Amino acid sequence: MNRRSIPAFIIVLAGMIALVVVGRNTEERPAPVFSSPAGTWMPSVTDIGSLTGSWFCPGVPATGEDGVGGSVVISNRASDVLEGRFTVLSPEGLAAEQSFSVGAWSQSTIDVDAFVTAAFASVVVEIDGGQGFVEQVANHPAGDSVTPCADDTSSEWHLADGFTAGGSTETLVLTNPYDDLVLTDLTFSTESGFSEPNAFKGFSVPPKSVKVISIAELGNRDEPIIAASVTTRSGRLVVGRAQHFTGAGRLGYDVSLAAPALRDQWWFADGERGEGVTETFSIYNPTDNDVSVTPFFLGLPLEFDGGGFAPIEVPARQVVVFAPFEGADDAADATSDSGFFATRIPNGRHAIVFSTLSDPSVVVERVLTRPFGETIATSVVQGAPPRPDGFVANRWHVGIGPTEPTEAALVVYNVDQEQATITIEAVGPGGPSAIPSLTDIPLGPGAVLTIDLVAPDALGQELIVNASNRVFIERSLERGGELSGRSGSWALPASDF
Repeated sequence: MNRRSIPAFIIVLAGMIALVVVGRNTEERPAPVFSSPAGTWMPSVTDIGSLTGSWFCPGVPATGEDGVGGSVVISNRASDVLEGRFTVLSPEGLAAEQSFSVGAWSQSTIDVDAFVTAAFASVVVEIDGGQGFVEQVANHPAGDSVTPCADDTSSEWHLADGFTAGGSTETLVLTNPYDDLVLTDLTFSTESGFSEPNAFKGFSVPPKSVKVISIAELGNRDEPIIAASVTTRSGRLVVGRAQHFTGAGRLGYDVSLAAPALRDQWWFADGERGEGVTETFSIYNPTDNDVSVTPFFLGLPLEFDGGGFAPIEVPARQVVVFAPFEGADDAADATSDSGFFATRIPNGRHAIVFSTLSDPSVVVERVLTRPFGETIATSVVQGAPPRPDGFVANRWHVGIGPTEPTEAALVVYNVDQEQATITIEAVGPGGPSAIPSLTDIPLGPGAVLTIDLVAPDALGQELIVNASNRVFIERSLERGGELSGRSGSWALPASDF
């Protein structure tokens, strides 16, 4: 399809799937309606109580080396004491099991490496009544990495981005929190094609244990892209990934959850075009059918058209890297269709959504490398899907935020085509209270906004972000360690059930 015919294509696409309208003119727009993929949603917070609520953390390093470790943070969102139990799992099996209590409107931290010494350890938290949520922090000299823990297990997990170039390492962490053996099949897709290693057909993960798989040890060394799928033959798992970037254009450390289901839409609130910034997207299709995926840039000024990119063809069982700005500043390349539309995206922040008319069939992850002083920092973030019924939250929770004043710590995208306001509450001993300097922050229709967290009452405690419209919210936190820069992750959306 010729890229210059895209505006007509967008109209057809919008009519077929009622995707959020690209652009920000002020005329009345129909409310966005999302498709309904199967499978679990992203980790979320609910105000509706249950007998128990279980959280499954993807794993942290626990080697005992200086600067290496991890912790799990339990946030209590209620005026009553929160009680429950946690277990620490390692490659050797159950390492610890202990009860806990968290005071009203407060948090409790589990120091994982105080219980076990292992390459990686995972924590399962069971909360009586379900009125809490759980996140983890992985510590490494190359930077700390924050991620929500999963609120469910799954029989399938997928990862679009993998990287072992420049001596970088990637590790898969498979956690079986249950009492029965789990059998899995692992498959991989690289530039050279799809593979099903015999060693990972019917691969077993013993009860209440962790299996650690080094991608490089499988022979996938110096690979610029490795996608992976883990599918169980019996039982359910939690799958995490640790990446240590040491060269080939990437630096930093990142631990995150895999995707528990394929989707037909993936959203990103935090994107950036600028000098020295590299933004790419890994699009993985583990199905048996070819898929066409269309990117739409959002949150742009009215004079810019974010829908000018042609659909991206992703063959069956392959991964495609979309680099929207690669070569776009080259005058010669800008005469091509892709260069023409890329040059229309202005420098600065933007949001983006990837959508396919196919059944839920892809996973998309963003790789964002930004310069910081004399070095760079790489962060990998999986996109956010709407809930299967189309719900997008207007309240988001941040259990782990900055402890020092941090500019642009939150990135917010307004899904709706109408003016919104943002108010941030800090959760203290008496419950949530609005932060005066972060009240009624204006957010334009379909716009992207960065929020500085610099006020003392916004630091070192749980935050609640309330919006008058539906929004997507990412965190951008200082990564610490021996290298400067930021680590990206999602806040947790509040669910209405």
